[in-house]
Amino acid sequence: MKNQKDHKPLAERIATTIRQFVFTMPLHLEAIEFLKTHKPWKGLLRHRWAAVVVGVLAIFIGIELVRTVSEIIQNMQQSLGDESVNQAGLLGVIDLSRFDWVLHGGKKYLVLIILEIFTFHFIRQTLEMRIGLKSEHTFRAFLHAEQRMMIVSLQAWILESIVRGLVNVPLGLFGLSFMKEGVGLLIQFYFLGYALVDNYLECFEYKVREAERITRTVAGVAIAVGAVAYFLMFIPVIGIVLATMIGAVTATIAMEKLAPEMPMPKAAAEELV
Repeated sequence: MKNQKDHKPLAERIATTIRQFVFTMPLHLEAIEFLKTHKPWKGLLRHRWAAVVVGVLAIFIGIELVRTVSEIIQNMQQSLGDESVNQAGLLGVIDLSRFDWVLHGGKKYLVLIILEIFTFHFIRQTLEMRIGLKSEHTFRAFLHAEQRMMIVSLQAWILESIVRGLVNVPLGLFGLSFMKEGVGLLIQFYFLGYALVDNYLECFEYKVREAERITRTVAGVAIAVGAVAYFLMFIPVIGIVLATMIGAVTATIAMEKLAPEMPMPKAAAEELV
């Protein structure tokens, strides 16, 4: 395995990240086409018990999102009659922070943990259909993947909070506080994407620490996958399921296309011979 430390200049790393982001975004359309053509969800019948459980949970979360949207609309209707709205503007009426229950902090990672069965299944099915890599689909394998997702999600949540805090300090000192929300979103996109990319790297027997280092070298992929998954979660009821399905397949396709640039453990390489 080649050295995974990145000693490239900062400007070059930023350029590489942007290139990877631009490269990955259109792959979401390829992922959707792949889902429509190959219908990999059919294999979920192997995990029918889990699919039913997470499906019910997804519906409850979706209903909660619909309720949140309804409350926001009602709040807008009440506020639009207030003369102060003319001064504050329409954006002052829309309280987007009400979406924080799923899109902020650790709760979005809780969604990934709950829906790990979808990520687990779709990444393995995509790898098998595209490059012939057969992975274990047993209940024991799923439990291992679920435990790993819990570890990775906790790590992502903690690191996201730390990085956002560290970034906000210099932004405030240099009078760039207006950039905090935008930069904060990019950080969330990255760590959300990291959790999905880790599922792919797990199939090639990378340890969590190794996967975290590799993901830093493909930060543009993680940001692109995380960004689309983040906004898909806004769709009531089915959004969180679509986010995991499309995110998992897109991450797999992107990482597969970047495979020549990636190190691969011997055991995984032998699977492909």
